[in-house]
Amino acid sequence: MSLKQWMVSSSSPPSVLLMDGGVSTHLESLLQAKNQKFAHRSMWSSSLLLTEEGREIILQGHKDWLEAGSDILTTLTYQCHYGVVGQEMVVSQSQMTQLLKWGVQLARTAIDEEQKFVVASSGCYGAALADGSEYTGNYRNIDHLGLVQFHRKKIQTLLEQHPDGLAIETIPCLAECTAVCDVLSELQPIHSASAFWISLACQNGSLLNEGQTLLDALQVLREKDPNADYVHAIGINCCDIAHIASLLEILTHDIATNGPTRAIAVYPNSGEEWDAAQEVWREGTGCTNCDQFTKHMMHAMGVIEQTWKKSSDSPLPKLILGGCCRTSPESIATLRRSIDDWEKRRKECT
Repeated sequence: MSLKQWMVSSSSPPSVLLMDGGVSTHLESLLQAKNQKFAHRSMWSSSLLLTEEGREIILQGHKDWLEAGSDILTTLTYQCHYGVVGQEMVVSQSQMTQLLKWGVQLARTAIDEEQKFVVASSGCYGAALADGSEYTGNYRNIDHLGLVQFHRKKIQTLLEQHPDGLAIETIPCLAECTAVCDVLSELQPIHSASAFWISLACQNGSLLNEGQTLLDALQVLREKDPNADYVHAIGINCCDIAHIASLLEILTHDIATNGPTRAIAVYPNSGEEWDAAQEVWREGTGCTNCDQFTKHMMHAMGVIEQTWKKSSDSPLPKLILGGCCRTSPESIATLRRSIDDWEKRRKECT
């Protein structure tokens, strides 16, 4: 069964798939063990694709997530963008195409013959600016057509590698929601076998990073794709895990009451604070304990289930759980055990 078929099915088990966690920050820790850093700040972890040694480290990182129990691997292509990246021309367009291809190939190599899925990661416009704009939505000097053109070529190149799915991630504003939908509606008929999801980035329990409400974003997605033809799942990613329960209550209620049913993808960050001046994570901030992270995520699953049952008689939507920045393989392994126990209890009750 394909990832898309699983997403849209109301009956096929399992009801939850586990994705990887903080892919880039895990690779960062692997490099730190070698006293190394990412070669280009603007490309961050994607700069590892530039060298054979870097690609070997990426492959090891993918295997770490599989060992932790992940069902879905995301590619190291979030920070691969055509043209100028963060005011720094790192590679040519032809080289960037090769990096995108390698990103998907490495994840595919890691899963080998396992019944796992590869989801190509595509970052937002703010990520290309390399100035933190994905956390503000404060995009400068770009209009709707510019956003469409920014996303189209990268998404098309990724889809040509035939990943199981495509995730357009950390979308901080309504304007980019609209642009991404226009690109997906254009490309979906050509790449109809792939699953698509859009992940929104939020500053608190109800607002996107730019300040519009999550409900506003959900309305845009519903109006652009009323039948879930090309937005098969809606995600929340790279927001503080402390806000997840509130966001999921809003998201779940909206899908349950307004339709159509779509899968829900949830992968928050640890909530740790980043010291940009020192380029270090501030110790003592956020949720770094594996058991506490899992407790938050299992509570989030409970919020989805309870909210859905209050609002709809239809089957619970499919769930994709994972983590973002600073979520370790150990946290994902702990979450894997809890999800398996949850699935077992559900089977016993039916």
